[in-house]
Amino acid sequence: MAREKFFYGWVIIGVSFLNLAVAFGIWYSFSVFLVAVSREFSWSRAAVSGVFSLFMMVQSLAAVMIGAFIDRFGPRIVFPAASVLIGFSLWLTSTIESISAYYLWYGVLTPVGICAIGYIAHSMVLPRWFEKKRGLAIGIAMAGVGVGMQVMVPLTQYIISLWGWRVAYRILAISTLVVLFIPNALLQRRNPEEIGLIPDGGAMDTEEKRTYQGFVDVPKPVAQNLSHALRSMAFWFLVASSFFTSFAVQSTLIHQVAAVVGKGFSSAKGALFFGLTGIIGSAGKILFGYLSDRLGREPAFTLGMGSAFLGIVSLMLLTPQYDFLLYAYAVLFGLGYSSVAPIFPARSADFFLGPDFGKIVGIFSLIGGMGGAIGVWFSGKLFDLTGNYTTSFLLAAVFMILNVLFFRWAGTVARRHK
Repeated sequence: MAREKFFYGWVIIGVSFLNLAVAFGIWYSFSVFLVAVSREFSWSRAAVSGVFSLFMMVQSLAAVMIGAFIDRFGPRIVFPAASVLIGFSLWLTSTIESISAYYLWYGVLTPVGICAIGYIAHSMVLPRWFEKKRGLAIGIAMAGVGVGMQVMVPLTQYIISLWGWRVAYRILAISTLVVLFIPNALLQRRNPEEIGLIPDGGAMDTEEKRTYQGFVDVPKPVAQNLSHALRSMAFWFLVASSFFTSFAVQSTLIHQVAAVVGKGFSSAKGALFFGLTGIIGSAGKILFGYLSDRLGREPAFTLGMGSAFLGIVSLMLLTPQYDFLLYAYAVLFGLGYSSVAPIFPARSADFFLGPDFGKIVGIFSLIGGMGGAIGVWFSGKLFDLTGNYTTSFLLAAVFMILNVLFFRWAGTVARRHK
């Protein structure tokens, strides 16, 4: 079969980029709604912040269920349904008059929709479309996260300043339905085989494909289904890596602005570098996706986590006299943490792509979500005990090392499986 001039998988990547930009634009826009909603109702910041804590918990807990839905029904059904659920829940959020309603509509209903069309869902879907360029393709799609954050958050703030937060939620609700429902209903597909293609759009026999896939460390999946995966040490090593990665990354990201302010910088400067970290992270997702295809998953992941480790060290050593370390942190950590988004789903697919892949990724996401939630809370607790973030960032740096070790051990076990 002759190679197609244009592979339909790139259409899927384009739609996925859009999905992730909108989903995470909604996710991160909570920061601007927090101020407006708290002010109108005179609710405490702790009470309103609890809405987002619940949002994150529900999003993680829904992962396994969403994985099962995607395995059974495919993204062409699940993704449009998710856009309807998000639009409906955001419209209901615009009508709230009590904190309990805020918890219900935004804290419980919205994150189920976000889970079904966000990072977790795309980690299940995208690897099916590519083999040779799996890391790069996932990285391009995941770059939508940073773009959505940089575009939608200030745009939402502008709408709130003009017409108020209720109108802003309604505009988000309608735009989500229009922007996400139509392209996913028309263009989304379960996998390339559904439209008579194979991954990458080329035609290779099995032996040829295995020889070509030098970028992938195993020529066949470690496990064909969830039952086999649960009996594989490679699976449990990736579970551990997911936990430690999310603990280290989320505890650093969430507390970075407070840490910068605590070292004598303004909150505006801290927020500026938070944004810079996100911009660099968008580029990093594409870069490390490409590197994982060229160098291999383990070398690229080690390089990324090494960069993030040095970023955390820069943040620990930061003082007003050495403010250049703030730039070093933004670049090193921004690049480093972004490596997780393309490499972890690609490695998961290398090992476990099969009929239960959605459920398997759902488990990784659930454990990762738990790691992130524990990390954010524990870092705050350590700050309360010590009065600074030195201990919590030191712990994050140690966990960066641990997650690399578990990730590499998964590859070692998989190669023995051959």
